[in-house]
Amino acid sequence: MLNRRSILSAAAAGVVAARAPKPLRAATKKFDAIVIGSGLSGLNAAMLLEEQGMKVQVLEGRNRVGGRVYTLMNVPGRPEAAGELIGGNYARMIDTAERLGLDLIPPVELGAARGWLYRIKEQNILPEEWPSHALNPLEGDDRQLMPDRLLFILAHRNNPLSGRALDDWILPEFQKYDIPFSKYLRETLGYNEEIINLMNVVVHTDHVDNTSALHEIRRYAVGEFNQSAALANSERPASLQVKGGNSLLPFAMSESLENGVLLNKTVHTIDDNGSSVSVTCNDGREYQAGQVVCSVPYPVLRHMKFTPRLPMIMESAIDEIDYGISIQVHFLIKEKFWEKDGLPSSIWTDGPMERFAVLARGENGEETSAISFINGVEAFKYDYMTDEQVAAYTLQELARIRPSTKGALEPIMVQSCHRDVHGSGDWVFWRPGQVTKYADNMRARHGNIHFCGEHTALLERGMEGAFESGERAAFDVLDLVG
Repeated sequence: MLNRRSILSAAAAGVVAARAPKPLRAATKKFDAIVIGSGLSGLNAAMLLEEQGMKVQVLEGRNRVGGRVYTLMNVPGRPEAAGELIGGNYARMIDTAERLGLDLIPPVELGAARGWLYRIKEQNILPEEWPSHALNPLEGDDRQLMPDRLLFILAHRNNPLSGRALDDWILPEFQKYDIPFSKYLRETLGYNEEIINLMNVVVHTDHVDNTSALHEIRRYAVGEFNQSAALANSERPASLQVKGGNSLLPFAMSESLENGVLLNKTVHTIDDNGSSVSVTCNDGREYQAGQVVCSVPYPVLRHMKFTPRLPMIMESAIDEIDYGISIQVHFLIKEKFWEKDGLPSSIWTDGPMERFAVLARGENGEETSAISFINGVEAFKYDYMTDEQVAAYTLQELARIRPSTKGALEPIMVQSCHRDVHGSGDWVFWRPGQVTKYADNMRARHGNIHFCGEHTALLERGMEGAFESGERAAFDVLDLVG
């Protein structure tokens, strides 16, 4: 098995080979604007500023562009490590992709190719057995709901944000929901602990106790809005992907920039003297501009120095706000193990492995690879393992609960946004009380420094939220410089 560094380098090289950026001009030291980070938010800000005649340079700490949008080109079927689905209502993102000549197609999701085998409390349960199974904690018609759908369906019931404007979630009237999600599920919706424990398996934070109910119900309200908008547009599916991989979008965006993106430029210091801003990277190079747009996630900002210091409320937010954690282990399928035991190929479990899915991403729907996907509190233990140990542990756990998998899988790579020092997580989540405390303080500029990233988005979430925030930061720059 390759080590993590060589694997990630190879994956990045695969993306570059798929669509290589044009050669960069020699970097200059003075620009109208510097954008830190080449995720969708930073690239969108850079494109908009350049369209208005500004001289822009994008600096990226990684050896690739795209941030959390990362197509694993070296894995069969090219699964998306993050940034998987483009919502049908992602107007900014769709418009950018179409303007750059990319084809958008219906998605091939990272879901179970041949259905789930549920393993709950160490018992294997087939989908047809679940409605009448003794371990099913639901009542009435809800007993028909499969475990993997409980969070998405039950948590959205009687959603107080349903039908409201997308930015209403920060209004004072909704602050009463800025409480532990588990408390909301228990006291407001009336679910018992067994139901809540099953819902916790796919909560993309660290635990239902530690995420704000207001953050979670906003997620489902935004999803409802996007689905309704997509249904209203009969010509467009509810979700899309870029043909060839979503990473082709940030690569096309970087290609469109006059100065492209400078890679391996980890920024550690930003000094604003009032008339210009100096940005210093770990390689010792310094870049100057009149304005800086910073799209760096909060956990990464903790390690950057600002002069003058950021406002106390923002420093507090940077120290406290976290991103979701997850571990993905990708496998080649050497044998169709599900043909040996006659069970569904994929596994959804309340145990330490959480989800294992066989992916059918071939042109004719054939199985291409498999992924073990662990998020939330279970993912923390993997921080103490090397990638080789992560793969070995996952194979051991699979063989324990599904003996037919022994010898049938070969590890390809381990992918984790929260193990990436430039990412530190999948996407922002708000702990109880943080929406009330910080939501109105995420978008303010600091002198000539402007902040974007999906963690600052007001309307949308995910990739469209990144586009929205980059657009807002660019407009703030243009308003300031006149």
